[in-house]
Amino acid sequence: MKLHSTMCLDGVWRGRAGQAGELLVATGRVWLTRDGDLADHVLAAGDRLRLAAGDRITLEPWAPGRAPVLLWQAPDHLHGLRAVLGAGARLLAARLERAARRLQAWAGELSAA
Repeated sequence: MKLHSTMCLDGVWRGRAGQAGELLVATGRVWLTRDGDLADHVLAAGDRLRLAAGDRITLEPWAPGRAPVLLWQAPDHLHGLRAVLGAGARLLAARLERAARRLQAWAGELSAA
């Protein structure tokens, strides 16, 4: 997971998840409601809740005067994607090199005949 932001929640906050990720409560407790979710969530320090891209949520400190600290984490998709693309490119390069050697050998056979 890649850390994207930290927030000290000192009042009601409403927003939307720009990408899929997890909300982690670092300290304190928070009350969370999510549009379309019939359940409210009370999260304590150490609790995580996965959010989908576009989820609209409302956050509020569970105890007045005690501002919880929240961390927003999103998967580092680019790192995984780069690794997959790099492996695919290396495989393709090896196959093209092998095909080029076969073509050179075939061309040599044709010119010798």
